[in-house]
Amino acid sequence: MKFTFVNLAAAATLSLLPVTGFAQSLSWASGWPPGGFIPNAVDKAAAYISENSDLEVKHFPLSLLSFTETVAGLRDGVVDIGYVLMPYFPAEFSETNLASDLTMLATSGIVTEAPGLAMTGALAEYIMLDCAGCRSEFTAQNQVYLAGGATTEYRNQCDRSVSTIADMKGLKIRNGAANFGRYAEKLGAVKVAISGGEIYEAMSANAIDCAMVAIPELLSLRLIEVVKSITMGAPGGVFAGTGSANVNLDVWKEMTPEQREVVLHAASQLSADIAVGYVLTEKDAMQQAKDAGIEFIDAAPDLVAATEAFVKEDIGTIGEQYKTSYNVDDVDGKIEKITALIEKWKGLVGPVAEDAAGFDKLLWDQIYSKIDVNSYGLE
Repeated sequence: MKFTFVNLAAAATLSLLPVTGFAQSLSWASGWPPGGFIPNAVDKAAAYISENSDLEVKHFPLSLLSFTETVAGLRDGVVDIGYVLMPYFPAEFSETNLASDLTMLATSGIVTEAPGLAMTGALAEYIMLDCAGCRSEFTAQNQVYLAGGATTEYRNQCDRSVSTIADMKGLKIRNGAANFGRYAEKLGAVKVAISGGEIYEAMSANAIDCAMVAIPELLSLRLIEVVKSITMGAPGGVFAGTGSANVNLDVWKEMTPEQREVVLHAASQLSADIAVGYVLTEKDAMQQAKDAGIEFIDAAPDLVAATEAFVKEDIGTIGEQYKTSYNVDDVDGKIEKITALIEKWKGLVGPVAEDAAGFDKLLWDQIYSKIDVNSYGLE
């Protein structure tokens, strides 16, 4: 990298010197309600930028833009930084969503105690270092991808006990990405595509019977008030199609290389805080769920076997879909690359599963330190 933060001043005084250049107050919108660990992590990243540069960043949780509004709002300059969920926009981010549709690989095959961290690293490395088509998609939407983050393992969270394939038949199940929708249909359920923010009301009104989400959403989405049973071992996978710190391209262009470097540090930190935050929050959420009388039930052997079979089979389905529906080229080669990255990161993240600072350093060393701030996002 030609410009590094260390180049700005002597190492002894580096932490005391703010970066100067393009000075502006920046707005950061996320669709999360305030108070949870994710908006708190965004607050922390915004504060890091403000404290280490002359960019003043203010985070607006939920109040400015919803998740479904963020891509257009970021594209049109309504906000400067946004929290984008790419699977909500399959046509706009087909190259990127090819990778995020493969996240069930994180919990199949070789086991890792931190599948969300593995997917965070794999997707960030793929998008930022390997996938020019992914970066071009973001450019087309007038934004730059800088950070990710992923959930812990997805579970069926339902208003009734669900353990076997027979239990799945006919259930209306909310899914947050296309692969989870296909999984629901494969097992005889009815897929329902709604945003995370709509799950509580939908389950309260009996419009859905279950939601495929991570256990921490019991707290962040208040599902602890409506869920009665959680299936451990199904469906697996994680949600990782996250652009947690996408920057408006016009704003990115105006920044100096030194300012971009500070933002990159904040982005790496944010990715780590989100992924590790899910791991830590899951423990607390499980205890609160048990205290609230929510049942934890293991997936029956037939459901476990069907889930593993689906993951293997769905790789071919994903490939065919992206070839025919989205005209993505070299799909097989890209799937092979993504799969290899997932396995690579499974082997890296175990020691930092509950260590956000350690995971931040791992992300920086493996990915962010290789970004050229003079050209990234500007190709």
